[in-house]
Amino acid sequence: MKKVTISTFIRVLGLGIVSGMRGAMGPAFASYYVNKHPSRELNKSPLGFMKKEATGKFLQTMAAGELVIDKAPSTGDRTTVTGLTGRALSGGLVGATLYQAKGDKAWQGALIGAAAAVAGAYAFFYLRQYAGKKLKVRDAAVGGVEDAIAVGIAAGAVMK
Repeated sequence: MKKVTISTFIRVLGLGIVSGMRGAMGPAFASYYVNKHPSRELNKSPLGFMKKEATGKFLQTMAAGELVIDKAPSTGDRTTVTGLTGRALSGGLVGATLYQAKGDKAWQGALIGAAAAVAGAYAFFYLRQYAGKKLKVRDAAVGGVEDAIAVGIAAGAVMK
Protein backbone atom coordinates (compact mmCIF):
# COMPACT_ATOMS: atom_id res chain seq x y z
CA MET A 1 0.00 0.00 0.00
CA LYS A 2 1.36 3.39 -0.99
CA LYS A 3 1.95 5.86 1.82
CA VAL A 4 0.01 9.13 1.48
CA THR A 5 2.08 12.28 1.91
CA ILE A 6 1.07 15.89 2.28
CA SER A 7 2.29 18.26 -0.42
CA THR A 8 4.44 21.20 0.54
CA PHE A 9 1.72 23.59 -0.63
CA ILE A 10 -0.89 22.04 1.70
CA ARG A 11 1.63 21.93 4.55
CA VAL A 12 2.39 25.66 4.10
CA LEU A 13 -1.29 26.50 3.79
CA GLY A 14 -2.05 24.70 7.06
CA LEU A 15 0.85 26.17 9.01
CA GLY A 16 0.15 29.59 7.48
CA ILE A 17 -3.42 29.47 8.78
CA VAL A 18 -2.10 28.38 12.17
CA SER A 19 0.29 31.36 12.11
CA GLY A 20 -2.73 33.59 11.64
CA MET A 21 -4.40 32.00 14.64
CA ARG A 22 -1.34 31.90 16.90
CA GLY A 23 1.66 33.82 15.58
CA ALA A 24 4.40 31.67 17.09
CA MET A 25 2.79 28.27 16.62
CA GLY A 26 3.26 27.98 12.84
CA PRO A 27 7.02 28.62 12.96
CA ALA A 28 7.37 26.27 15.96
CA PHE A 29 5.80 23.41 14.00
CA ALA A 30 7.74 24.31 10.83
CA SER A 31 11.00 24.22 12.79
CA TYR A 32 10.02 20.88 14.29
CA TYR A 33 9.28 19.52 10.82
CA VAL A 34 12.57 20.61 9.21
CA ASN A 35 14.47 19.35 12.25
CA LYS A 36 12.89 15.90 11.91
CA HIS A 37 13.16 15.87 8.09
CA PRO A 38 16.60 17.37 7.35
CA SER A 39 17.19 19.07 4.02
CA ARG A 40 20.49 19.91 2.37
CA GLU A 41 18.70 22.82 0.73
CA LEU A 42 18.44 24.53 4.12
CA ASN A 43 22.16 24.05 4.86
CA LYS A 44 23.15 26.69 2.32
CA SER A 45 20.22 28.99 3.05
CA PRO A 46 19.72 31.91 5.46
CA LEU A 47 16.73 29.87 6.68
CA GLY A 48 19.03 27.13 7.99
CA PHE A 49 18.55 28.35 11.55
CA MET A 50 15.00 26.96 11.43
CA LYS A 51 16.25 23.37 11.51
CA LYS A 52 18.34 23.86 14.63
CA GLU A 53 17.07 22.22 17.78
CA ALA A 54 17.63 25.39 19.83
CA THR A 55 15.45 27.36 17.40
CA GLY A 56 12.72 24.78 17.77
CA LYS A 57 12.83 24.89 21.56
CA PHE A 58 12.77 28.70 21.55
CA LEU A 59 9.78 28.79 19.18
CA GLN A 60 7.95 26.11 21.20
CA THR A 61 8.41 28.20 24.33
CA MET A 62 7.12 31.28 22.51
CA ALA A 63 4.10 29.34 21.24
CA ALA A 64 3.29 28.00 24.72
CA GLY A 65 3.54 31.50 26.17
CA GLU A 66 1.28 32.84 23.46
CA LEU A 67 -1.40 30.31 24.38
CA VAL A 68 -1.48 31.78 27.90
CA ILE A 69 -1.20 35.45 26.91
CA ASP A 70 -3.95 35.11 24.32
CA LYS A 71 -6.54 34.62 27.08
CA ALA A 72 -5.71 37.91 28.83
CA PRO A 73 -8.35 40.61 28.30
CA SER A 74 -5.63 43.16 27.56
CA THR A 75 -4.35 41.21 24.54
CA GLY A 76 -4.83 43.25 21.39
CA ASP A 77 -6.79 42.19 18.32
CA ARG A 78 -4.96 40.08 15.80
CA THR A 79 -6.58 42.16 13.04
CA THR A 80 -4.76 45.37 13.90
CA VAL A 81 -1.97 46.42 11.55
CA THR A 82 0.64 45.28 14.07
CA GLY A 83 -1.09 41.97 14.72
CA LEU A 84 -1.57 41.21 11.04
CA THR A 85 1.97 42.22 10.15
CA GLY A 86 3.45 39.88 12.75
CA ARG A 87 1.23 37.03 11.67
CA ALA A 88 1.96 37.60 7.97
CA LEU A 89 5.70 37.57 8.73
CA SER A 90 5.24 34.41 10.76
CA GLY A 91 3.35 32.71 7.93
CA GLY A 92 5.94 33.97 5.46
CA LEU A 93 8.73 32.41 7.52
CA VAL A 94 6.87 29.11 7.59
CA GLY A 95 6.28 29.13 3.84
CA ALA A 96 9.79 30.21 2.92
CA THR A 97 11.34 27.57 5.19
CA LEU A 98 9.26 24.67 3.92
CA TYR A 99 9.56 25.62 0.26
CA GLN A 100 13.32 26.12 0.58
CA ALA A 101 13.63 22.77 2.36
CA LYS A 102 12.02 21.06 -0.65
CA GLY A 103 14.25 22.90 -3.12
CA ASP A 104 11.47 25.21 -4.29
CA LYS A 105 11.54 29.00 -4.42
CA ALA A 106 11.41 30.38 -0.87
CA TRP A 107 9.70 33.60 -1.97
CA GLN A 108 6.76 31.61 -3.36
CA GLY A 109 6.34 29.76 -0.09
CA ALA A 110 6.61 33.04 1.79
CA LEU A 111 3.78 34.57 -0.23
CA ILE A 112 1.54 31.54 0.26
CA GLY A 113 2.29 31.35 3.98
CA ALA A 114 1.75 35.08 4.52
CA ALA A 115 -1.55 35.08 2.61
CA ALA A 116 -2.75 32.02 4.53
CA ALA A 117 -1.80 33.67 7.83
CA VAL A 118 -3.77 36.84 7.05
CA ALA A 119 -6.76 34.78 5.90
CA GLY A 120 -6.53 32.60 9.02
CA ALA A 121 -6.24 35.61 11.29
CA TYR A 122 -9.45 37.13 9.95
CA ALA A 123 -11.38 33.88 9.65
CA PHE A 124 -10.67 32.71 13.17
CA PHE A 125 -11.04 36.20 14.66
CA TYR A 126 -14.60 36.43 13.39
CA LEU A 127 -15.35 32.78 14.07
CA ARG A 128 -14.21 33.19 17.67
CA GLN A 129 -16.38 36.28 18.13
CA TYR A 130 -19.39 34.55 16.57
CA ALA A 131 -18.96 31.37 18.64
CA GLY A 132 -18.62 33.35 21.86
CA LYS A 133 -21.82 35.29 21.22
CA LYS A 134 -23.78 32.27 19.98
CA LEU A 135 -22.70 29.99 22.83
CA LYS A 136 -22.75 32.79 25.44
CA VAL A 137 -19.42 31.74 26.90
CA ARG A 138 -16.35 33.66 27.95
CA ASP A 139 -13.84 34.55 25.26
CA ALA A 140 -11.11 32.60 27.08
CA ALA A 141 -13.16 29.41 26.76
CA VAL A 142 -13.61 29.92 23.02
CA GLY A 143 -9.91 30.76 22.83
CA GLY A 144 -9.10 27.40 24.40
CA VAL A 145 -11.10 25.62 21.72
CA GLU A 146 -9.30 27.72 19.09
CA ASP A 147 -5.99 26.62 20.60
CA ALA A 148 -6.98 22.98 20.21
CA ILE A 149 -8.01 23.56 16.59
CA ALA A 150 -4.68 25.30 15.88
CA VAL A 151 -2.68 22.45 17.40
CA GLY A 152 -4.74 19.93 15.42
CA ILE A 153 -4.20 21.73 12.12
CA ALA A 154 -0.47 22.14 12.84
CA ALA A 155 -0.02 18.51 13.84
CA GLY A 156 -1.80 17.40 10.69
CA ALA A 157 0.34 19.70 8.58
CA VAL A 158 3.62 18.22 9.80
CA MET A 159 2.68 14.57 9.52
CA LYS A 160 4.68 12.77 6.86
